[in-house]
Amino acid sequence: MQIRVIDNLQAFAELREEWNAVYAKDPDAPFFLSWTWLAQWLAMLTGPWFILAAKPADSPHFVAFMPLRLRLKERKQGELCNEINMAGNYQADYTGFICMPEFDSRAIPAFAKHIGKLHWARIHLENIRTTEERLRLFLGCFPAGKFTIRPQERINKRDNIDNTICPLARLPDDWDAYLNNLSANTRQKIRRFLRQVESSDEFRITHTAADTFGRDLNILLHFWAAKWGSRKGNRLSNILRSNTEMLTRSFNAGILFMPVLWKGDAPLGALAIFVDEEKKTFLFYIAGRDESFNAPPPGLILHAYSIRHAIQKGFRVYDFLRGNEAYKYSLATDERRITCAILSTRNGRNLGDKLDIRTVPEALERATELHKAGRFPQAEQAYRQIIRTDPQCAKALYCLGQLKATTGSHGAAKRIFKSLVAVKPDADKAWLRLGNSLEAKRRFAEAVDAYREVIRQQPTLAAAHNKLGGVLFKLGRIDEAIAAFDEAIALQPGYLEAEVSRANILHMRGRLPAEEHAHYAALNAKLGDKFRSAGGAAFAIHCYQQALKMKADLVEAHYGLAQAFQARHETDKALHSYRTVIALDPDHREAMARLSALAPQPGKIAALMHAAP
Repeated sequence: MQIRVIDNLQAFAELREEWNAVYAKDPDAPFFLSWTWLAQWLAMLTGPWFILAAKPADSPHFVAFMPLRLRLKERKQGELCNEINMAGNYQADYTGFICMPEFDSRAIPAFAKHIGKLHWARIHLENIRTTEERLRLFLGCFPAGKFTIRPQERINKRDNIDNTICPLARLPDDWDAYLNNLSANTRQKIRRFLRQVESSDEFRITHTAADTFGRDLNILLHFWAAKWGSRKGNRLSNILRSNTEMLTRSFNAGILFMPVLWKGDAPLGALAIFVDEEKKTFLFYIAGRDESFNAPPPGLILHAYSIRHAIQKGFRVYDFLRGNEAYKYSLATDERRITCAILSTRNGRNLGDKLDIRTVPEALERATELHKAGRFPQAEQAYRQIIRTDPQCAKALYCLGQLKATTGSHGAAKRIFKSLVAVKPDADKAWLRLGNSLEAKRRFAEAVDAYREVIRQQPTLAAAHNKLGGVLFKLGRIDEAIAAFDEAIALQPGYLEAEVSRANILHMRGRLPAEEHAHYAALNAKLGDKFRSAGGAAFAIHCYQQALKMKADLVEAHYGLAQAFQARHETDKALHSYRTVIALDPDHREAMARLSALAPQPGKIAALMHAAP
């Protein structure tokens, strides 16, 4: 049996004829696996979905389909993993697969074996409506030594409703024959209430049409939200949005029946019922009614009316879908059960220790969120999972290298950026990051090559010329360094780092004119302030000290130096610098305040003042 993967709407649209043929021949096929319903639902999904389509090797036609959906989850340990859901979740009451019965024993195990080769940690077998034999064929391909299967209850404990039980009414050819299958009390109520509505000028039942659909849908969802909204909490808006879109699409596709009960111009209730022409089934999906009105009861009237309408149209089943609420059994004549279970890998990790490649974009988003939140170990783990899945994922390589550099692991960062530029040689930002890590590891000659590659790709990038000048200086190639800084300044006039670096080299070499000392001393102090404000106290100290070499009485440099020492908890040095500031500028209130706060004993401030140089 050959398996083809369908993962886009165009390919799904092309399957319509073959899908409908399989659906028609499968006696167990539920409406939510019809091509028409899935066409509405798949168009609403934002995450990755895919359909397994099976056909015999000797046939051009598909004989079975299984729609699935991929999700990305984060385990408690922070590791990312994949889950597979039935594609219809969480809008479909029934899920599973469809198959021409004569191919069950071949197609269903073929689906399972294909899934067993994918990368996932859990499969949510939610609302599976199929036979025990088909389920056995599927689950039998997942051996107990490697997988666990945990049946799931779906009991609403608040109301004691079992949502794996689905009541339904088998419809005869005649309305009276159907009524005769009900209790005498229910039969009498239905006849009386329908007669009361249909013989009255006060009550009426309408069928929604194109010109009334928007109004009728609002009526239904308004009543529904009034009853259930408090239970749904912050999920309410999403539920209403999803139902609005699905029911609108279904109406436009011709698969929705919506009766509304009125008293005069006031609506009393409405039902939304899916219509399956192929299986001759009405499927009651959602209801809303005026909870303050019960004479006659809107819910019972609308269901009885809809069942009678279905019989008149030749339909064979009225399906109440999930939930064994007592009111359904006043009208239902039978029930079926669906299966909910979780199929998991025994170690809880993805098969093959890789992510599904289709979820890599979402995994990147999650890893980036962790990175930005400062959760570096979890972010690194996510990046490495992505790279293990896709070794050439440029963004994951770049972000992981950036993370390692941020945490001071420049050796690891260097290796990662080398891998990245091997994969993507034109990634100028990666070359720049590689140069930074090489420089941090004091591999200056290699850093020169990296920065020159950045310049080759981005000749006007002033930052690259500035970085090149820095490593050339460290290699003792002074004239080349000055030329690089000149180029940076020419490309970006007023480039502070480049101007300061160039001036410091000239000063060190005795080539900086004396009349320029004060100007460049001030620039050094300004650069120190910039790095100190960004948390780079160590480099800020270097800048302030360089400023003082050019102008020893520069108050701004002494004051910045004092703050940098204080940030590094070097209190004695900070005190000395604050005293120097006050000696140079006795009215410097900020320095006085900081000195007061730092002085060991307030009474010693005067002595410290007199001790200032």
